[in-house]
Amino acid sequence: MRHFLVMCLFGAMAAVVFGAMAKNTPQERWMYGIKVFAEFVIIGLVLGWILYFVPW
Repeated sequence: MRHFLVMCLFGAMAAVVFGAMAKNTPQERWMYGIKVFAEFVIIGLVLGWILYFVPW
């Protein structure tokens, strides 16, 4: 559970930075930040499930 929280924290911090620098209007910044956060979390979960089934 701790790994998930750290991943969400990293996604939130990256979303704030990317959202603040990427778009022009505040509404576009909020939407882009939310999109970036969702992408970080979803891609992280998908990669976690893929790597779960990889034998080491």
